[in-house]
Parts: sequence; C-alpha cells; structure tokens
Amino acid sequence: MAEIQGNDPGGVFREVEGAQMPHELNPLYDWVNRDVLGSPCTMTEDYLTELKNSGVIFGGGEEESHYRIKFPRPGERVCELNLEHSRVPHWLWVNEVMSTEFGVRILFSPFQQRLLQRCFAAPSLFHLNAWSAIRCFELVTEFLELPQDPEVFLYLFTVFSPNADGITKKGYMSVRPGKGRKIFGLYEESFHDFKGRYFKVFAIGDHPPFWLTLERDAGQFPSYWSKDAGVNYVPTAYRKLNEDQRDTADILLWLFSQRVWKPKAVSGNPERARATIVKMAGRNKTLANLRRAMVANSQGPITSVHPPVKRHPPLLKGVVLRKSRAAPGTVRRCLLLSERRCRSIRLRFLLRRLRWGREVLGKWRLLRSSLGSLRGRSEISVPWTDPLTPREKEKVEAKAAKSKAEKDLEAALADAKEKGVELQRLRDREAGLLVDLESAKKKLSEERSRVDQAKASLASTEQAHQELVTLAEDSVKATEDALKEQILVLAPDFDVSPLGACKEVVDGQIVHPPPES
Repeated sequence: MAEIQGNDPGGVFREVEGAQMPHELNPLYDWVNRDVLGSPCTMTEDYLTELKNSGVIFGGGEEESHYRIKFPRPGERVCELNLEHSRVPHWLWVNEVMSTEFGVRILFSPFQQRLLQRCFAAPSLFHLNAWSAIRCFELVTEFLELPQDPEVFLYLFTVFSPNADGITKKGYMSVRPGKGRKIFGLYEESFHDFKGRYFKVFAIGDHPPFWLTLERDAGQFPSYWSKDAGVNYVPTAYRKLNEDQRDTADILLWLFSQRVWKPKAVSGNPERARATIVKMAGRNKTLANLRRAMVANSQGPITSVHPPVKRHPPLLKGVVLRKSRAAPGTVRRCLLLSERRCRSIRLRFLLRRLRWGREVLGKWRLLRSSLGSLRGRSEISVPWTDPLTPREKEKVEAKAAKSKAEKDLEAALADAKEKGVELQRLRDREAGLLVDLESAKKKLSEERSRVDQAKASLASTEQAHQELVTLAEDSVKATEDALKEQILVLAPDFDVSPLGACKEVVDGQIVHPPPES
C-alpha cells in the first residue's frame, strides 16, 4: 500500500494500491499514457457526497434532480470505456478540480459545450491549465458583454494533443496561447494530485443526458476518452473569422497588450477582476462600444492599470519599527539598538541605509522650506527679469522645437501603425473575399454544367417524344389500312373511304370529330 503524497487534513484522500493495474495489460488501452493508467481515484465517497450537497458540482436548479454522481469502482480509471455498450455514452467523467478551483458547473455552459464539440474531446481529457484558460476567457467576455465564440478562443489559443502512435502516448490535452497572442498566464506551473480526483455523472431514468442530441444517435461532445480525440481539430486562422469574431479577438488583444492576467486573479475573485477589467476598458461594454474605444485609443487600454506588486516577506525579520510619539531621537536610538541586536551583516547594512535615508529626508525637507521662503521674498521685493542670454534663448527654443518635432513624429508613427493595422485587416479581409469569390466561381461553374446537362437531357427527351408520336401515328395508320383491307375482303363493293381511326359516328353518320377548343 502506498499513501498519496500531500497534505490531507480532512481525510479526503484514501490509500491506494501501488501494484500494476490490469489496464496496463489490456490492449484496449494501449494508446493511453501510463501516467493516466497508474492514477486510481484517491477521493473518498464521503468527500464526494459532501461536494454534491454543497452545490459545488451542480450549482442547484431543476436539472440537478435528473443526474446523480457515482464513485468509480475499484480499479477504474478516468479513461474507462463502457465495454458492455461501447457505442452508448452511459456516463460522463468529470475532474473534481474543475468545479472546486474554476467554478465549472454541471450542466456545462453553452460556450463550454460548443468548444468541446468543436475540439471533439471529453471534458476530463483537457488538462486543468486548459480549463483555467477556458474559464478565464468565459469570465472576461462576460464582464465586457462580448460574444462567447469558440472560434475566437481557438484563434487566441492552440490545442495540443499528445501523439497516440509515437513514444508519448495520449494523455491530457493542453491549451497554449498562440504566438504573440498571450492574454492569460498559467494557473499553476504543474498541478499536483488532480489526476486521481475524478468521478462519474449518470442521467436518471429516461431523461436524455445533456451531452447527447435529442435523437440519441450522436453526441454533442464525447463523454469518454478516445484515441481519435483532436484528430479532426483544425486551428482557427484570422482570415477565417467573420467581422464580429475579428473585432472580439482584436479587443481582447488590445485590452491585455500591456498586462497579461494570471488566471488566479480572474477566477479567484471574479467581482474584483470584473471591476478592474471594466476600468481598464474605460467603463465600456458591448462589442460596439469597445470597438469605438479601440479605434480611438489604438496605443493601448484607456486606463492603464498596473499589475499588483508582488509582496515579498520582510527582509528585516524579527526587527519591528513602531511609530513612537516620543522625541525624534527616540527613533534613532531604536534603530541603533536594533542594529546591535542584528548579527547578520546584511541586516546591519540595511539598518544603516535606513538611518542614512532618514537623515537625508530631514535635510531635504529643511532645504525645501528654506527655498520656499526665499522664493516668496523674491516675488515680493525683486521684479522678475529674464536671466537668459540670446544664445541661451536660442537653445531653449531649439529644444522646444525638437521636443515638438519628436511628439509630431511619435503621433505620425502611431497614425502609421494604426493605418498599417487597418491595412493588414483589409488585406486579410481581401484574402477571405478572394477565397469566397473562388468558391462562388466554382459553384457557378458547377451550376452551369448542371444546366447544360439538364438541357441535353431535355433535348433527348423531346427527341424521344417525337419519335414515339411518329411511331404511334404509323401504328394507327397501319391498323386503319388493315381494317379496310379486311372489310373489302368481306364486302368488295363496300365504300371504305369514309372509314378512319380518327373518325366518329354522329347521328348515324361517319364524320370527323370537332376540333378541340
């Protein structure tokens, strides 16, 4: 028996066997990474029940009554298939960290379902850092009231799946920012103990699971692991986005160009992140308002919000400087006393620098007050005169002209950069339109060929119809001649001229039928 490493104050983890599992010998799971096969469930049923009752997994609502969660059986893995009914997605694997760390609730949001369907991957197949990027993108677009489109996410991020046929077998799928399109960092460099924290979700009764279509013959997205996961995934290029999708991607890149957000700052405290991000956007929301703000401020966000300063532990550990109401010399004596108590050379040096800085600050304050009094006296008693010589005036004017020219140059460069960005966008749009034009031409050519085929078919049909009419007329004429010959054989003197196949008897006389009106 081997105990799971890590702190476990609540007893939510259990001891598991460290021996080789049967999945590693099963050929059905040859494509799965051994690290996944060797990670049994380490949670307890009591902990899982506590999570369900707390509302962390489902979040409440009427749909919660249609589903139940189940603890995995002994020896089961997160990549387990339904071997009894392999084509029926009977359950859904879910990682516990998705709910406790990132706030992913079952049933998944429409954006999450469309993204899983687009990547053709089960939810548990995504690495936890991938779920942090998905959740941060969803929260930021919700804060700014932007459309939540999977294509925009797959333009900003690229999905990577380990190779199932090579040395590295298929494990968890990761999400990485595209080159020059980094807006979020990693939630953690490496997650620990998440691989053994998973459970099953079942639908109760005849209620159709949300991961299936209404016809139940195809899934909205896979619920099991598959060696074909990500095979049909194609990254999204900028030229394939429509106008709203491009504007959404440009707005996010413009907004986070000067500050890459950490996922913990977004998902850890959403309300605080909402206020900060909306402030960065200049209190603008919706796609139309942010589009106008981006065009008006192409250099960066309207309000530059600096990232929070990382707080380091105090260097002077054990040395406490308190404010004192005693005489000014008391602080100096406290510093000297603290310096004597410090055995470290570095701490002594820091205390000396602190004392020296305090003395310099006092001298600066005294000098500033003296200069203020002298300035007041000069303004009252002495009239102001220009102390600059003509040569110095020329230097000042030249410096001012140079500064103005530099500002004009910066403005011109900014304008050129903005026009360059707009030109690149127009070029991309032109390329997309050319592709659409070629597709339209191809469709038009196909339609013309279909029309030509239809015309040829119509001509052949008309020719066959004409031949059929001629054949019918010849047949009627031959029948009529045969009848007349038979009548002459029976009655040689009978007048057969009034007879005909196209005539009829009216009032005892053989006449031609009246013409059709």
